[in-house]
Amino acid sequence: MHSSGIFKVIASFVDSNGQPLSGSSFQVRLFDEDRFFDDKLGAAKLDAEGRAEFLIFVSDIMSIDSPGERTPDLYFVLEQDGEEIFRSEVFSAVDFERKSGVTGQAQELTKAFGPFRVTR
Repeated sequence: MHSSGIFKVIASFVDSNGQPLSGSSFQVRLFDEDRFFDDKLGAAKLDAEGRAEFLIFVSDIMSIDSPGERTPDLYFVLEQDGEEIFRSEVFSAVDFERKSGVTGQAQELTKAFGPFRVTR
């Protein structure tokens, strides 16, 4: 993993009309799907643009049932007032370590997903 060991994930959500979901009643949870138990990587409220941002540490994606995991399998759960209203597909083997062919430096320390269209 990158030497800093910190990565950023951004997820955005819109309603059936394509308008950003926002408000204090919405919360997004980020998970890493593993063989036996999924790792909860964080929870965040939606901002005015319908986005939730997460910082992920390398240690958060390495667990007992996935030793040495380097590319997490991420998915998002959107809750409104504590009730699940949307679950994304699983994004397999998300690679935060991809290096630039020119500099050799990690270049994808931030990953954005969505917008996810939520119909209620």
